[in-house]
Amino acid sequence: FFFDHSSAFIMADVHHFPTAIPERSDSSDKNAFDASVFLAVDDKTRHWLYFRAQPRTDAERAASIHKTDAGGASVSRTVRIRDGRPLRASLTLDDASFELIDVPTSLKTEEFYELGRTAELRARYYAEVEAIVKAKLQCDKVVFLHHVLRNAQKHNSDNHSDVQGYASGGPHTDSSAVSADELALQTLKAEQGAAEGDAPHGRYKRYAYLNLWRNISASPIENDALCVLDERTTVKPDDYIAKDLFGDGYSVTQYALSARHADVHKWYYFPRMTQGEGILFKLMDSDWTKSGRICFHMSANDPSVPSAGSRPRESIELRMLCFWRDAVVDSMPTEERISASLTRSLDNIARSDPTSLGDASVRQIACALLAKVPLVGRLFAVDGGGDAGPRFSGDPEDYVARFKGAIEHIDVWPSFAKEWAKNVMRTNGEAGSIAALTRELVNDSMGYQKTRHYSREDKQKIVEHLLESDGYMASAKKHLVPLINTA
Repeated sequence: FFFDHSSAFIMADVHHFPTAIPERSDSSDKNAFDASVFLAVDDKTRHWLYFRAQPRTDAERAASIHKTDAGGASVSRTVRIRDGRPLRASLTLDDASFELIDVPTSLKTEEFYELGRTAELRARYYAEVEAIVKAKLQCDKVVFLHHVLRNAQKHNSDNHSDVQGYASGGPHTDSSAVSADELALQTLKAEQGAAEGDAPHGRYKRYAYLNLWRNISASPIENDALCVLDERTTVKPDDYIAKDLFGDGYSVTQYALSARHADVHKWYYFPRMTQGEGILFKLMDSDWTKSGRICFHMSANDPSVPSAGSRPRESIELRMLCFWRDAVVDSMPTEERISASLTRSLDNIARSDPTSLGDASVRQIACALLAKVPLVGRLFAVDGGGDAGPRFSGDPEDYVARFKGAIEHIDVWPSFAKEWAKNVMRTNGEAGSIAALTRELVNDSMGYQKTRHYSREDKQKIVEHLLESDGYMASAKKHLVPLINTA
């Protein structure tokens, strides 16, 4: 801790630790059960999961940086899941990131299974939910994205191909700050048009990406309940591990939950939920003043419930985006705020050159980090990956300014990148070394100069033209030749 005399405030430079939460009651422990779950480990790698109806082919794996369908370390932990009903008044959406709410419906169980095939039923249910959500949250706009039906017994049956099993693979969030921001902007553009989204009458100050999960059976849920984590008990940023999910026709960055602080996490479920009850929980809230912004959740089986004779859980979840025109803070993303032009496609990243850090050369690592250096970064901008890139323009003169600019900014290259350049320049004398370094830059094996995909012949044309260009050679002699005699 330190005292800031200029502002007369006590300040602390610490992580965000769990905030004070309501004390547990005896009744919340009475109905508690233990569940064994897999929690993530921050192993300094980017975690991923391919969640598709059909496994990837050998050819798809060979063309991907992901050779397996799942990556990232995890460990098994036993977590205690408590009854949230006694604490219902304190487990609220903006505080805990979830809330048990009353959601009366006119639909019968069998009608829920027809939502995907009957537009009238779908419109009726969505209208019911919209009225409830708007009344509770006082938001100005609700956009429904999609719904998912779950019933382990009907999953993969001939008559219910759209029914899924239970999400019991471990805690997850469904989205993340970056993916939810993108979704919110894309949704507004689709709803209003690109121009209208930025107009004064169309400008929103907050969004929340929400999921409404409910029982659709006339009987209470007996097992495999939805379990939710009180976000006030997470440790930020330690507990949030980015994880890329690749599904059928979509990809999204989520958060996996770290095992690091599992002993302080507080998990809850609501036993025997009826058809008139639902759990509204957050997949992301742009308002950073809320303690509850994103909810880790999972399905968990209570081993004390006899499997014989118990009913399978029947549930539906409906994902939606809510928007507010007025808010305490303006937390609405814009393309400028999130630097949208620099955000890469997860699918393109997965199809990028599978060169790992372990087998990358010093030159490749140098180029990779140069892309992040101010001024130089734009000269080493990462391409989108994949099998094809920008085509050769046909005129080598078009590339002089690009490579001339790269070497003119060598003074802000990282020290190890300069060492690589020094080693190249000391190898073959002045003329030979300039030619060697130029060939390496144009070869662009890591894709940062956007010439990587050019043919060998086209690259050679660019190299030869650069070495004959008075402007390029003047810059090379000014900025590269001095490296030969630099200690």
